Amino acid sequence: MRAWPQDHPKAKAMIRKRAAILVAAKAEFLKTGYGGTSMDAVAEAAGVSLMTLYRHAESKDELFAAVVAGACDPNDEEEQRYLQGLMELPFEELLLRSAIHMQEKLAKPDTIALMRLVIAEASTFPHLTELAYQGFIGHFEGIASWIVREKAPDPILDQSPAVGRAFVDRLLGSDMMRLLLGQPGPTDFEKRRRAELARDDALRAITDLRKGAAAP
Repeated sequence: MRAWPQDHPKAKAMIRKRAAILVAAKAEFLKTGYGGTSMDAVAEAAGVSLMTLYRHAESKDELFAAVVAGACDPNDEEEQRYLQGLMELPFEELLLRSAIHMQEKLAKPDTIALMRLVIAEASTFPHLTELAYQGFIGHFEGIASWIVREKAPDPILDQSPAVGRAFVDRLLGSDMMRLLLGQPGPTDFEKRRRAELARDDALRAITDLRKGAAAP
């Protein structure tokens, strides 16, 4: 398929179609489940042809993975500007604010609903667990590792995912279980406290990696 320049009308039309497909796909998955969703139903709901849908996603798995990834990505210009502004902050404050933002993305109703869908259908479609893990947890681990590489460049840190794991681990406590069970999520105080712990764990992981590299 031809790659159009980003500002070309056809490229913009493709972006609009992809957005419509992801909205329709998420609605279909949440309404009828993974097993009950068909590519035909998604195409009809998105107002595109089946051929167009397959240009954007070659399979239902790929489509589901895109829906999961979209739940974590910045989904409007305001959020994108906010995240760009975060990169101007001092490193420790950037880690703190990023951790709060990640918690808020994970706690969104649609995100929780997608997680529940995966749990409900995992026995029939076990591969969904890996798709969901990579789309949610792996996505944020990657962002945390990227932030470290950008703001604290060090060849040692480039070679290890330990910092990203340490950062995201702290964000996934009993708060997330409460949300999955339909109970109230964390308060602003609890989110900030967990963000502080995530920041501290990431800084500790960085120090440990550097000490290990310096050891004879």
